[in-house]
Amino acid sequence: MIIGIRRSYKTNPNFRYSKKLIPSLWIKEATDTMRKLLLTIIALVLFVLSCFCQKLILGINHCGLYYKSMEDLYKQKQKELEFYNFQPQQTIASIGAQCCNWEAAYAATTDSVRFYLEDIDSLSFNHDQAAYAWNYYTTLRNKPMSSGFELVLGDEKKTNLPGKIFDKVLIINSFHEFNYQKEMLEDIADKLKPNGILYIDETLARKSGELHHGCHKRIYLDNELISILDQNGYQYIDGLVLNYRKSVPVRKIFAFRKKS
Repeated sequence: MIIGIRRSYKTNPNFRYSKKLIPSLWIKEATDTMRKLLLTIIALVLFVLSCFCQKLILGINHCGLYYKSMEDLYKQKQKELEFYNFQPQQTIASIGAQCCNWEAAYAATTDSVRFYLEDIDSLSFNHDQAAYAWNYYTTLRNKPMSSGFELVLGDEKKTNLPGKIFDKVLIINSFHEFNYQKEMLEDIADKLKPNGILYIDETLARKSGELHHGCHKRIYLDNELISILDQNGYQYIDGLVLNYRKSVPVRKIFAFRKKS
């Protein structure tokens, strides 16, 4: 269960409030095992409640979260869809696709787009999983999907995607997990068309050096992530801030092009 929902689970902010919910977890006498167990239970309960509120359901014997209806999908994802602006005949790559559920949701709203799905985790990332996600949305939209997919297994330093064919490359909640950012960004630059766009969808840090509450890897401030891409040959061109609290952005989709 934990493996199956790991990307969406990590983007949920409920861990951040555990000190307020149960202060006794953080006293010195509390054992690490007790903390981890209770935090896991709290996070899972809040995660399920969050999914219910967002009109999402867990896949049946497959990983990922899925919208209950196309109406819910459009309601929740409309801003993202407008920002990505998928067009017929485009070729799209998604790096770190794993469960393929978000890509299948996007495909359900498009026509004649080719998706290349990439990940390094062959346990969850396989044809059966991708087919499940695509078939789920085929049923939901009551007509066959005209946007297809191909799977590509990469590694920590390269994607193994075909070169110079992609109009858009997506990295959804995975950039902070890259152990070799420089190598991966070099590889991605070689996969994009000359005017192609790299989109990075990331949880934002509240302060410099903050660690992700799920995987405990560093996440970045807005300007820190832009600086990393700038140092690796990319120009920031646009962004979509997604606010789940009134004043503090918790997530942003960054858009970059390769520098001339």
